[in-house]
Amino acid sequence: MIKYFCAIFSIFIFHFSFSQIITGSVKESVSKRNIFANIIIKQADKPDDISEYAIAKNGDYTVSLSGTYKKIIIEASALNYNTVTQTIENPQKNTTYHIDFILSKEQVKDIKEVIITSPKKPFVIEKDTVKYNVLAYRDGSERKIEDIIKKLPGIEVNEKSGEIKYKGKSVETVQLEGDDLFGSNYSLGTKNINVDMVEQVQAIENYSANPLLKGIENGDKVALNLKLKKGKIDFSGNLDYGSGFFSDNRQVYNIGTNILGISKNYKSFGSLSYNNVGVNNTPFDYFGFNLSNEQIKEGNFLAKKLIPETIFTSSLDDSRANINNSIFGNYNSIFKLGKKISVKTNLYYIQDKILQTQASENNILTEENSFTTSDLYETKKKPVLYRADIESKINTSKQSLLEYKIKVSQENINTLSSVLQNNSTPFDTELNSESFLLRQDLTYTQKISEKKAIQIQLFQSYNRTPENLSISPFFQIDSITNFNRQYSTYTKNIISAQSIFLGSTAKTKYAFSLGADIEKNPFISYLNNNSDNNFYNDFLYNKNSFWFKGAYHLQYGNFKISPSFNVSFLNQNLNSISEKSSDLLIEPELALKYKLGEISSLFSSLSLTQKSFSEEYFIIKPIFISPRNVISSIPSLEIKKTLSYSLYYSVNDFYRQIQCRLGFLYNKDNGSYFSNFNISENSTVLNYFYLPRSNESMTFSFFAQKYLPIIESTVRLSSDLSISNYKNIVNNSDLRNNRFQNLTSEFFFKTAFDIKVNFENQFKIFQNVSKSEGVEQFRNNSLQNTFKITLKPRRKWFVLLSSDYYIPNLDKKDSYLFLDAAIRFTPNKIYEVNFYAKNILNKKMFSQVETTDFITTIFQSNLIQRYYMLNISYIF
Repeated sequence: MIKYFCAIFSIFIFHFSFSQIITGSVKESVSKRNIFANIIIKQADKPDDISEYAIAKNGDYTVSLSGTYKKIIIEASALNYNTVTQTIENPQKNTTYHIDFILSKEQVKDIKEVIITSPKKPFVIEKDTVKYNVLAYRDGSERKIEDIIKKLPGIEVNEKSGEIKYKGKSVETVQLEGDDLFGSNYSLGTKNINVDMVEQVQAIENYSANPLLKGIENGDKVALNLKLKKGKIDFSGNLDYGSGFFSDNRQVYNIGTNILGISKNYKSFGSLSYNNVGVNNTPFDYFGFNLSNEQIKEGNFLAKKLIPETIFTSSLDDSRANINNSIFGNYNSIFKLGKKISVKTNLYYIQDKILQTQASENNILTEENSFTTSDLYETKKKPVLYRADIESKINTSKQSLLEYKIKVSQENINTLSSVLQNNSTPFDTELNSESFLLRQDLTYTQKISEKKAIQIQLFQSYNRTPENLSISPFFQIDSITNFNRQYSTYTKNIISAQSIFLGSTAKTKYAFSLGADIEKNPFISYLNNNSDNNFYNDFLYNKNSFWFKGAYHLQYGNFKISPSFNVSFLNQNLNSISEKSSDLLIEPELALKYKLGEISSLFSSLSLTQKSFSEEYFIIKPIFISPRNVISSIPSLEIKKTLSYSLYYSVNDFYRQIQCRLGFLYNKDNGSYFSNFNISENSTVLNYFYLPRSNESMTFSFFAQKYLPIIESTVRLSSDLSISNYKNIVNNSDLRNNRFQNLTSEFFFKTAFDIKVNFENQFKIFQNVSKSEGVEQFRNNSLQNTFKITLKPRRKWFVLLSSDYYIPNLDKKDSYLFLDAAIRFTPNKIYEVNFYAKNILNKKMFSQVETTDFITTIFQSNLIQRYYMLNISYIF
């Protein structure tokens, strides 16, 4: 794979190193000032086709020709100016041509009004914004706006977390009519807003959440904006009622309503839903616990649950595996009090009951012996979440802004399980866990001048996560100790303050910040009634840091150079081992970006980070995290040093509908906690210990997508290879060197025929290989194929037929075929009727295989039964 990656990458570099380059300027004929213009390259023998293009944003342009031409026409055009063309005969490779254009104003003539109607373009590029016309990407299968966003060129959506990326960058937020209504939890809007309400999806580069910092702070952020249809501005929404029957005659429900209200000073979006067909309308995943975009960003402020929640493992879509009973309510609003004050409110309520039967067979192979264990779990998980976010903004003057955010949430999860261990030992478990979070953020921004600003930020976060795991009948540990109940409470308190100075010039942007963080993190755990000191943990971990950060961004022609640094003084204190440490940490980073033209670029980065370890490694006495698993550690206040470097090449050509990315990422951790496993047929004891040794990981990625007009189809190829080299100890072995390799490859094909039938196919193949010294490797290959047929027999009718085919293990050839169907009838713009047939073959169980360096696990879990459902939608 590495050889192929290097070969492909070399071809691209060679191609762009020896191409023809055309540069120049576009000026106004009278004032001679530079003007914004479009530069289009055409072949002389195909004057109606666009071969290359560029945008002269500030009057200057550069085009790197990607093809070989005999004769080309260069056309410069701008709004309200006459178009000018020039030609080049036999453009030579490795040659730079300089061509300037002088454009004159168009003459205004009195003519009669002529109205011409034509189809809207799929997208329009205006400076830093791409405006996608929603109607141009619809095929009738879409219900929510997320279904459209997945189809837009340059945009990717993570099916599990809902995270959206534009040109490879994670989207900061999804705005509604220019207002940030949803924040980081933007999947609230994308999952619930009806596609019929939206006219445009706008992708915005150089996005700044703070209007005072626009043009001052480094503009690497991206965001989306949903532009609503004109008739949907005041008050609109939809009401859905779906009902039917499962194969065992239980009733199916999928009921929901969304209400959107917009006026001059007020925006709101509310959603209320109930379903038992595996649909997750929330930004939170209680089935597989995939982290949302917000949870990833705020991970450092949250207290980790040492006794993990039950995670239901399934490679299938949640709509097949998530046997739920979900109620979700959400209300979002922005209220503007005049021109200076606005208040945003986000309210959440979630209640669910998730049922799952999951069997696992673990084949364990060590240097000394091999054996098999098994567990059968019948689990009922009942999460409840209450949460309120409030954000207020006050423009104290035209040059200053005061922002205050507060978040309060209470999460309770009750998990009941009946367990059969090794087909012989039955018991029941109950896990009650809580998470209370209070977070506040105060930011003051003062714009000193047009190109300079200062910010002062105060931050406070409190998170407490008590847990209680009980087992019946009790588990005998030794002759005098039994395990009946495990308690654990972890609290994380953080207070921080910082001041930031930002500035910019014509070619540079810079920011410097000075701040301090104070953390107090107490932890307590004990067994049963707190009488056994061998299982009692009670420690306080304090971490204080004072730091100075700086970042500088220089735009020099097509180069962007971005050095940055963080110098911090870190104090750590862990009272359980009476140990303190003080470290001076220096973290440099250098990022380089080179634009090869308007559509392609190279990006590279090199960084060294130095961080303290997570508190989970500071637990000395054992904790039962399940009836079979026990964890402990040998604490150390050492620092983890991580060296990272990356190299990426990207192409985003919207006009020719080409996207391509090649990437490489390398990480090396110097000094890590390693795992010492002691595994038997009835238990797994894990002890973490620190060594000044290294772990390393590498990731190679390839993505290419092209619309082929000759066959009216979109083709996509992608491949991701990740390699991890790490160390551990298993059953008193020496320190073992291990290697894990994961390869995922995809081929996607979708037609866009102008007829009543179209096709879509997605083929994926997965390869996992685990290898350890002295032990034979564990390997598993699997594949997945999804095929869809869309039919439009009449204007008001739409039919979708789909199949999913899985082979979890290619060596065993056991396969699963799922068939689904959907029929939609739209009599008018107000009503819509849908009929769904899901899991028509009524597959009730699904198996999958996972591998590590010493274990192969076969999971088997139950699925949502076959059901038929009729859904009626009322749109207002």
